[in-house]
Amino acid sequence: MSDWKQAAIERALAAFRDARQLRPMGAHVLRLDADEAIVRVMYLTDRIPPDRAWFAIPRDGSAARELTYDDVAALETPWR
Repeated sequence: MSDWKQAAIERALAAFRDARQLRPMGAHVLRLDADEAIVRVMYLTDRIPPDRAWFAIPRDGSAARELTYDDVAALETPWR
């Protein structure tokens, strides 16, 4: 895994923990550009499948931004 991809995942997980005060179960990069990564964070709730949250992670180190499903619909796939 590239350093940039791993860093984006780690930053998205940290942003999720800070924003939601929940423990994530994992993350996956949906898009990795030179300037920004879009990362899906999965977390458990009281239902199955797990819920998801999405974050835009700028490569320059500026703050992560939480996205809505509408922002990532073109990148996302339905749960199987």
